[in-house]
Amino acid sequence: MKKLITASLILLSINSFAQTDTTKSPFTFSGYLETYYAYDFGNPDNHNRPAFMYSHNRHNEFNLNLGFVKASYNTDNVRANLALATGTYMNANYAAEPSVLKNIYEANAGIKISKNKDLWICNLPLLSNTQK
Repeated sequence: MKKLITASLILLSINSFAQTDTTKSPFTFSGYLETYYAYDFGNPDNHNRPAFMYSHNRHNEFNLNLGFVKASYNTDNVRANLALATGTYMNANYAAEPSVLKNIYEANAGIKISKNKDLWICNLPLLSNTQK
């Protein structure tokens, strides 16, 4: 038993060295997916739960609450994000938005304004759901 523990510790402490890619792309892609099933004992006929429910608002269905794909660009002087979303959360919370804008979850950009300091004009909204 003592030999097994010693061998395990040795194997866990070994560092491996492999080739690494020194050219890293400034683009990254990510995503998020949240599903749910809800049952309302009030049994609404149209499968919609009360209007104040902005999340998980469909009755007796498997649904997508929020799903998005995000693309980011990040260099030393410029950064930007764009995320497009869908789901019952987006339909309930962004119902008053124009059809094109209601699926934009995040859209912003930033520019570094100093070479010596970490000063940015950042998170400039490219599109904002509050602008009418």
